[in-house]
Amino acid sequence: MSERRIDLKRELEELKKRAEGVFTARRSAIPPRPRTAAVRLADAAAGEETAGARGVFYRIRADAPAIWPDAPAFHREYLEALAGAFFPPAPPFAPLRALRDVPPERAFYLDIETTGLGGAAPLFLVGLMYSSGASLVVDQLFARDYSEEAAVLSYLAGLSRRFDALVTFNGISFDVPYIRDRATVHRIAFAPPAVHVDLLHVARGVVAGRTPNHRLQTLELHLCKRKRIGDIPGAEIPGAYHEFVRTGDAKDVANILHHNRLDLVTMLQLVTIFLSSRS
Repeated sequence: MSERRIDLKRELEELKKRAEGVFTARRSAIPPRPRTAAVRLADAAAGEETAGARGVFYRIRADAPAIWPDAPAFHREYLEALAGAFFPPAPPFAPLRALRDVPPERAFYLDIETTGLGGAAPLFLVGLMYSSGASLVVDQLFARDYSEEAAVLSYLAGLSRRFDALVTFNGISFDVPYIRDRATVHRIAFAPPAVHVDLLHVARGVVAGRTPNHRLQTLELHLCKRKRIGDIPGAEIPGAYHEFVRTGDAKDVANILHHNRLDLVTMLQLVTIFLSSRS
């Protein structure tokens, strides 16, 4: 009986060795995955280090036609809608009237990207869009790590004083309170323009139940007739940024900036659609 146990033990050991040998052979036959080189921030986004009162950050500022070839056309339509004689009389359109009472270059669009949803999580990107003469400008303030948040917020606080009106999407409930909370942490005084047009509130009244919901990308699809392809989902943005800070690999930064830009231009196009009665 004992000899039988010894034989079984030897047999099991032999089978184990043979199995390990097969596994090792198969593993060695699989070619290793090629290691891709890390993407530098300068290659992912053409910008420049910018110094402010609270330190340095990375600024990506570009004329919109350099990003979208059709930018001059939709900017022209936007300016025509603001200057046009038509104004919808329905109450939901009323907040948009304020945009017609200020010069186009005195209004700016804002959208932020954060490292989480709670006010204790730093923000790392402030996207701005505004008219500058005949041009439409996209201006993105990017913190390359968590320590540059104060520099971004300080610069934003100074820049916002140039404007008389602010346009956001859900900014009354999210973007502006978030900025205020983070600015308070860094003891920075942030005062947005007195005029704040929140397009989510406008859309709820203007579009009502004609779309499945009032999310920005839903309105983009149904009103702007544009579907995003290859866009990074918003839920993945915090994790992608944390990975960039950890590794320095900016492979996802371009996608984050693109997402932010699309949010901005969609807001501007929604204003055009609302004011030109195409909604």
